[in-house]
Amino acid sequence: MKILFIVPELYTKGGIQEFAKSIYSGLKDKFDLEIINWTYDLNIPSNIILRRLPPKMGAYLFSRFYTDHFRRKHRTNDADLLHFWHLEEAMPFLDKKYIVTCHGLEILAENIKGYKKKLFPKVLSNAALISADSRYTKEIIIKKFSINPKKIKIITPAIDLEKFVHIKRVKKEKIIFGTLTRFNKRKNVPNIIKALNIIKENYNIDFIYYLAGKGLEKKRIMRELKKAKFEWKYFGEISEEKKIKEFYPALDVFVMPPLEMPGDVEGFGIVYLEANTYGIPVVASRTGGVPDAVKENISGVFADPSNPNDIAIKIINLLRNKDKYYKSSKNWAKKFDVKIIAEEFATVYSKFLKTRYKEFSG
Repeated sequence: MKILFIVPELYTKGGIQEFAKSIYSGLKDKFDLEIINWTYDLNIPSNIILRRLPPKMGAYLFSRFYTDHFRRKHRTNDADLLHFWHLEEAMPFLDKKYIVTCHGLEILAENIKGYKKKLFPKVLSNAALISADSRYTKEIIIKKFSINPKKIKIITPAIDLEKFVHIKRVKKEKIIFGTLTRFNKRKNVPNIIKALNIIKENYNIDFIYYLAGKGLEKKRIMRELKKAKFEWKYFGEISEEKKIKEFYPALDVFVMPPLEMPGDVEGFGIVYLEANTYGIPVVASRTGGVPDAVKENISGVFADPSNPNDIAIKIINLLRNKDKYYKSSKNWAKKFDVKIIAEEFATVYSKFLKTRYKEFSG
């Protein structure tokens, strides 16, 4: 059986791409897999027209004039099963047998515009199986698109423990809190800085704040940092090697309690698990798919992301109890090892192999 992985912008660095590539690497010796790069290459006028037309008309034009373009560009006839790692790539292949992975953000009402309003429901209803990255995503699919729950299987993103397990913690003289993230409003870095100012003012703790990342909010964040009352170090956009060997191993507490915003939500949160591999507890928030990545009082705690005082209290509580979390957070991270998650996909593919073109559920 040949399975074709269709991944958007395969060669970019992103959560979807890393997830797909890790599963491909874990299963390529077990199945006949091919992974291809999908680029959505419609010109700007076509995109504008499709987005602005009424959904039904836009969907008709896409199906009538653009489907053949993508089918010629990405030939799939020799594949027994297509695995789309995003909904958009499946739109020209509604008549094929396919699995689609849904990450949550793309199905929020604010993010489904124009022709996608008509085609995304078809992508989900025509799929042989939907893999959702969290319970949050599954609930949206059921509620918004009236999909049978039996057709949806939760398979979370994975971490490659082999990258982390042999790295030793960094010895240092001061306590270190850290955040690694993209700089957008949802990631909530300004409120983290306010929380750390509260800690500096009210607790006798000598600490450094490590921050890594980049994004649209960088100027605002750097302005806040320059006014901060505590010591800090900015790493910029960090390399994978530096993240694994220098950033995480130095931390005492990882802090990232994201906000939930219209059209933008934390779909899962792989960084929490990466921190946990070192025995580092995390401060998160109950938003989106984060509760699937963080186990309260096992791998970390949840704070009110809009309340710097609460974030500060949660950081201090973890710091005072970090020895308690060392083993439990490590054990929690092990559940998400790529070897385990890949086997969940292997079970799905094997079930399809047995049933072939009959309907199957997760």
